[in-house]
Amino acid sequence: MRVLFSEADVKARIEALAAEIARDLPANFLMAPVLTGAFVFAADLLRALNRTGADPDVDFVQLSSYGGARASSGVVTLLKDFSLSLEGRSVLIVDDVLDTGRSLHFARRMVLDRGAAAAKICVLIRKATGRSEDIPADYVGFEAAGDEFIIGYGMDEGGRGRGLPYIGVS
Repeated sequence: MRVLFSEADVKARIEALAAEIARDLPANFLMAPVLTGAFVFAADLLRALNRTGADPDVDFVQLSSYGGARASSGVVTLLKDFSLSLEGRSVLIVDDVLDTGRSLHFARRMVLDRGAAAAKICVLIRKATGRSEDIPADYVGFEAAGDEFIIGYGMDEGGRGRGLPYIGVS
């Protein structure tokens, strides 16, 4: 495995993202990590937000379009729905990778359909791919090549590698 972004790189970038987000979003925003890949990133981002003085509510959504494969199936499935009301809230959807855009397009549409005032997207990695869905990210940690399979820092290969403290390429 090749290290793409070191543990120190990741920590520094998350602090910078937290400062941007805290500056841009209202105090009562809802942070909505997409499980399972974003849980490590979301936990560290939440702590970094707290260091800026922000203290968002947190609710999780779980989507699947990969089903354990290296490529998206093309179909997004809702596995775990939100528990909190989104009505009138500014929601920050947090995900690990923006690749095809299908899952984030699905999540953003769902959040807005449920009456959220705004739906912003924060991703740890934006891959340089031709997206099947036109979905911009409002906050991006890092850029990566479209053909790289990324693991570590919550992202996995067949369930393995999520606990790595850095981001690597398999």
